[in-house]
Amino acid sequence: MLRRPGHSTVPLEQVGWEQATRAYRPFLSYADLDNLIDGKPSEMYDNIAAILGLDDLNAAARRLTAAKKELDAVVNAEKEKKPLLHAALDEVGHDDRALRALMAMEEKGGPDHAVLDALIADASTADEGRLREARLEAAAETESPDLDRVGAAVDALRSAVADVDDLKGTAVADAHSRAELLQAALSHSDRHAGDTACPVCGTEQVMDREWTTCAEAQIAALLREAEAAREAEAGLRAAMRALHDLILLPREFPAALAEPWEAWRDCRRTDPAELAERALKAAMTLTDARGIVAEAAREELAAMDERWHKVVGLLAEWTSFSRQVAAEKPRRTAVSAALTWVKKLTTEIRDLRVDAFAGHTQRIWEKLRQQSSVDLTHVGLHGSERAAVRKLLMDVTVDDTEAASALGVMSQGELHSLALSLFLPRTATADSPFGFVVIDDPVQSMDPAKVDGLAQVLDELGRDRQVVVFTHDTRLPHAFRSQGLPVTVLKVERGERSKVHVTCGTDPVKEAVDNAMALAHTENCSETALRHVLPSLCREALATAIVEAAWLRRNRTGLPAEDLRSAIDATERLVPLASFALFDDGLVHPDEEVRDRLRALYGNESTTLIHQCQQGAHPGGFLPHDPVAFVRKVEDLANKIRKPEANA
Repeated sequence: MLRRPGHSTVPLEQVGWEQATRAYRPFLSYADLDNLIDGKPSEMYDNIAAILGLDDLNAAARRLTAAKKELDAVVNAEKEKKPLLHAALDEVGHDDRALRALMAMEEKGGPDHAVLDALIADASTADEGRLREARLEAAAETESPDLDRVGAAVDALRSAVADVDDLKGTAVADAHSRAELLQAALSHSDRHAGDTACPVCGTEQVMDREWTTCAEAQIAALLREAEAAREAEAGLRAAMRALHDLILLPREFPAALAEPWEAWRDCRRTDPAELAERALKAAMTLTDARGIVAEAAREELAAMDERWHKVVGLLAEWTSFSRQVAAEKPRRTAVSAALTWVKKLTTEIRDLRVDAFAGHTQRIWEKLRQQSSVDLTHVGLHGSERAAVRKLLMDVTVDDTEAASALGVMSQGELHSLALSLFLPRTATADSPFGFVVIDDPVQSMDPAKVDGLAQVLDELGRDRQVVVFTHDTRLPHAFRSQGLPVTVLKVERGERSKVHVTCGTDPVKEAVDNAMALAHTENCSETALRHVLPSLCREALATAIVEAAWLRRNRTGLPAEDLRSAIDATERLVPLASFALFDDGLVHPDEEVRDRLRALYGNESTTLIHQCQQGAHPGGFLPHDPVAFVRKVEDLANKIRKPEANA
């Protein structure tokens, strides 16, 4: 939530800072600080990359990568299914549909989806090759001989053959010839009416009128006998024609029926008797063969259909993938090109931004690495977001010796200092729209020297923008004060019902003086409080002022911060403690030497006031004659001690 002076509270996402906060990161939580360079190489890369303001480019790369992955999935599916489909079509066998599908799949210029769609949509209908097989099957079913008709024709032929055979060897067989001979004799007799002799044997008076009458009667009888023979011959010819009319071959027939059909055809070339014997057998043989072939054809066609139907589903699936690949090819090309461009641009901008504040990072590190033997020479990023290999590169030396791994030789405080060195330059860049930076508890794990360095870094950063630091560690405000750096301290306290109270944090010296003055002004204050508590509060003010002056002197002399901290912690009395504020060597000087220095700088009464404040801790204590005047004198002395020029 955000509240500006004179405005109502609004959610942060409605302020319009979303893009700017991603790019310039004005907020650094303790968790972010702790994790910034902690973890796996890829995680450290991600943590550092996050503060470079590349979120939009990285988001674009993620979207493009996701789109490419989706498009590649279709391409991979098509490639994966294709060999399986080839194998399935090969297993179909001699089916024109499978051959057409294979040819359509490998069409030059890309699969012929129209042909494939037709094969898929018409899966239950035979193609041209199967129609031909079906016609052959139909021929086998409908064009085979009709056994009933063949049987009747054979019976008729046999009867006709029998009728002809019955007349053979009888007078009937030559009746026509005899009738013709007698007719010739009558014609001769008519031409030679007076000659009754036989023209053949010469016998006289045999061809008379009686003979003529008898010959005419005999001719009539012979002609009747000859007509019966002609009818038998005609019946035989008709019976043969009837049977021949049944012996017909279709235009096409299965190869398996070639021999029975040829045998049936050859029956036409035989004589009537043999025809009668062979025709029925050939017809029966052909009919039986036709039944066997027709059944086999039906079974084969059913098997072909079953094999085809099994592959149609896979063909439809592959065709769908293939059509998608073809349709999405331009988009896939564009996405791949865009992803390559975005990655290249991201790397270029990343390197430019890292290089842009590399010098600032080094300067910050130099201040934060106080008393550290680790020297940071280079920081960079290798790889790209989501890359399999991406890591944070840090070149360091330890005691001027190159170290293989920076993190392996750094303490937690040094790691925090390094994280700040990497984070702060980006927030301080001139193109950042934010006039502030908020950092949560950066002091953790830092030694006093690094806390001093942090105060210097934050002071430099605060010259161009507002710096807000949340911390429970009092060393940071002390570091500001001890180095004479401007700082505002606010106390944040949680009250009843989680109500938050923010108060202005006062100068610790002033706070102790104020507490003492409040006690001095208290009506009817007990003597015990005035004798013990009041001097102790004044002692606290003087001790704080002395320590602050000691740190100011240390900043000028370069005394190791840890040494001064240890010396201060080991010193209880005010006079020895004042040695650190009055002398440059960081040593405890004799009490008399310290008192002389105090009197020379702050007047003779200074040592008396220090002694009186010390008495508050003793059983007898010290009861000031005028408590308010006593506190004011202590305040004046504390302010003098805190002034660097007064201690020079």
